Amino acid sequence: MAITRYRPNPAFEAEVRAEEKFQSGIRKRTKEVALVVRAVSPRKTGYYERRVKARGVRIVAGDPFWHLVEFGSANNPPYAPLRRGVRAAGLRLVVLPKP
Repeated sequence: MAITRYRPNPAFEAEVRAEEKFQSGIRKRTKEVALVVRAVSPRKTGYYERRVKARGVRIVAGDPFWHLVEFGSANNPPYAPLRRGVRAAGLRLVVLPKP
């Protein structure tokens, strides 16, 4: 019986992410998550809800005060629609700084 050694491919994740089938699946899932985020967002004015968009593989909250809705303030409770929507889909949330 021959002995084989397992050698992990360090580029595996990058190779999988580059595949078109993977990208189209993530884009579809992102649109679904954006719908969930809109559904759990606060409804006082609807401004935040209208500003949540799926762009490619990212969900963008276009409200300039999204952080107050997400994390709360002295006068607001934390509604956390992004965190709840993304985690409900089994994904992870990464907050990117503005370029």
